[in-house]
Amino acid sequence: MRSAAGDDPDSGGTSTPASPIGEARLLAGEKTGPTEAAQSVGDSRGKRQRVEGVSVGENRATEGGKRMLAAEEVASEGVSVGKKRAAEGGERMLTAEEATLAARPLPPQELPYPKSGKHSEVVAWMNAMDALHNNTDLGDEDSLCNILARGRGRVRVTKSVGSAPSMDGRDMIANVARSIVNVSATEPDGSVLYSTGTIIQYDEVGKCAKILSSSSIMCTKEGKLRNPNQKVSVHLSNDTVVEARVIFFNGHYGISLLDISTGFTLVPASLGSRPCYGENIVVLDREVNYALVVSHGWIQCLEYPFFERNHYMFASYYSHLICTGGSVINNNGEVISLVVKHIPQAAIVSTSIVRKCIDMWNQFGRIVHPIHHLELTTVRMLDMVYRDELWARHSIRSGFIVAEVCPNSTAEKIGIRRGDVIELIDMDHLSTVVELEEFLLSLAWDFLEEKLDSSSTIDIKIRVHDIFVQKQVCALFFP
Repeated sequence: MRSAAGDDPDSGGTSTPASPIGEARLLAGEKTGPTEAAQSVGDSRGKRQRVEGVSVGENRATEGGKRMLAAEEVASEGVSVGKKRAAEGGERMLTAEEATLAARPLPPQELPYPKSGKHSEVVAWMNAMDALHNNTDLGDEDSLCNILARGRGRVRVTKSVGSAPSMDGRDMIANVARSIVNVSATEPDGSVLYSTGTIIQYDEVGKCAKILSSSSIMCTKEGKLRNPNQKVSVHLSNDTVVEARVIFFNGHYGISLLDISTGFTLVPASLGSRPCYGENIVVLDREVNYALVVSHGWIQCLEYPFFERNHYMFASYYSHLICTGGSVINNNGEVISLVVKHIPQAAIVSTSIVRKCIDMWNQFGRIVHPIHHLELTTVRMLDMVYRDELWARHSIRSGFIVAEVCPNSTAEKIGIRRGDVIELIDMDHLSTVVELEEFLLSLAWDFLEEKLDSSSTIDIKIRVHDIFVQKQVCALFFP
């Protein structure tokens, strides 16, 4: 007798006579009454739980005779078939894939953990386990196979400095990394220079993409092309190298824009707004072998005018790789700046400036910017003690401090001197070097739009504060 309530006929269930047909239906997992599929069914000779993925019982042959095994019982992924399969339903030939999988060598047998729990014995056990795993030949020590097989939570510290503390942070980095590529420039003598690049546009119809990178591997410090026959290539994640066409490069801002054609689907990065001082960031680079380098840091409250590059901001982070072109991303996974120089701090250019340069090139076919021949820092970046004194004694709350004046320049001729504080009249919203540079680029846009020649000037009225004498008002002309 078979009870629908359990293994015991006396458990209170309704008894029904067993039949060969009913037996076969039960073994096949079909419903024979109001009970649901996969409900436990028992008999006096043993029970069988019909749950997908569980090994077939050893006594199947004695329950209902030999039968063909259900497909899911044979092919359930990751579940081993019992050794008594031959007695249950006959032997089955393994497929080539199954035979290859089963023939793989077993890993080293784990050493038993010391029962005493003494510190010295535990340390010895850990060293022995490390030696056991390290002796396994899995290729390079730093290869992905080794990292996955040895496990134990090890992190490639030399590659990924200070891993993201949260799972969301890790996912964000992994997503942006799909847009980070390697850029190389081959010199006529055969030497190769490398930089990191970022996919910022992708045309799925035309199968082409635009890559933002540093100009350092293409031009000199003076902004001139290293060699007209230089070959520039982009290394993609699928071990594919494609030749790139240089759309433009600009030595002043240290950026370049490349164009590539490829049959592979690429993922462009999302460009954000300008960085904020003190903001936490992640810098992504690529090594020569395409390994991802992840560095965590922040935007420094620092200004260091460098050859009239007043637009530089600076990022503080540690990386064993000194490379230009790395993308600086915020906590939202947006690219907010580009590493263009190490002096020795990482000098970065805001994506707000990069956007204006790209738009200007697309509109006019060139990039221009007014030259004021001044090296500037901002009042807001002063130490709080001096900033408080400047406000209390001179009523100066914002503006730009003149760090250097180029000899024989227009600025020098009209009387601007080192140590002066200048303010742009009716432009109080300009309080950072990045905002000032964006303003100058907007002037250059008007310059190109009105089709002015190179001898034209733009008049900007400023207020010059001579801290040692008095304040005065003058006009500064940008040639």
